[in-house]
Amino acid sequence: MTNRTEIAALMQKSAPALLRGDAQALLKLEVDASDIAFQGLQLLAPQRVPGAAALPLVLLVQKSSLRGWEVDEERNLALAAFDPVNGQLQVGPVLAAPAANKTLPYNLQRPPRPPASAQRTTMVNTYRFDARERLDLARRAGPLVLHALAWDWVSNGARVELDADPAHRAVPAPVQPTPATEPGRLPTYETTQRHPPLPDAGLAFRFEPLRQGGHAVLGSFAKRASVAEVLPAPLTMATGNGPRQVVAVVHIALAVVALDSTQPAIASWAVPVYGQATVKAGERIAGHFAIDLAGLTAAPLTAGQQGYLFMDDQVAGPQAVGVQSAR
Repeated sequence: MTNRTEIAALMQKSAPALLRGDAQALLKLEVDASDIAFQGLQLLAPQRVPGAAALPLVLLVQKSSLRGWEVDEERNLALAAFDPVNGQLQVGPVLAAPAANKTLPYNLQRPPRPPASAQRTTMVNTYRFDARERLDLARRAGPLVLHALAWDWVSNGARVELDADPAHRAVPAPVQPTPATEPGRLPTYETTQRHPPLPDAGLAFRFEPLRQGGHAVLGSFAKRASVAEVLPAPLTMATGNGPRQVVAVVHIALAVVALDSTQPAIASWAVPVYGQATVKAGERIAGHFAIDLAGLTAAPLTAGQQGYLFMDDQVAGPQAVGVQSAR
């Protein structure tokens, strides 16, 4: 059993009391968690929420005192909610409510860096909050996959089923952004030598500076096709390499997080999977993408920012924005 699975089992053991906000259960969780050599974020959520009821979450943060100085919780803890059916991603601060916000005014002088021994001192905090108060989920239905982020830390994924309504149907999406029709231009969904190797399952990606300025994101993915992704028949699409047949369309979302910010830059894409024959739900599909991130943020991406990609119940990252040689 890994340290993360130990923490997850500890939280599941008292899940009903924790999600109710029982003060004794939350305190006991902090005490018991401190005996486990875990550093990171762990999120607990109910499996299903009826109607417009509250969506309670419990977030455990365990870290060293040095990490606490480097990445302040109030300025960096964020909640990400990804809809795997339509690809929409929302991100907002965890500690937005006045009752939960313990931060000092930002204009106060930051305390000095703690000594190296602070790396050996463990801090444990738990936060219980309503996701509907952090994000605009009032009219959402169907599945949501929740993750907590803290700059270069990401929690486990927690899938919650919100009561579905007839309008929330799984239908294939149009490809967005459409591929460039000139060779060598972006976006493209062809594989290149610069792409990360295709994973057996999941996502792999990297950022790459462009000669004309800015960055592109290059990604490779493999997964089991869902009903919402499979096209009833291959669709011909013009590309820089000539006509290609699209057999499925996969939702992928990007969040680029800066230190001391809970409002990342966000983009959502509907990425084509090329093939010659119709695929069925449950079959393995794979694809690639290279997308120019121009316009994603008001200012160009900078070294030190962290990127995350969301697909289905998975998150890939963090991947640091770097300054490698230009494409």
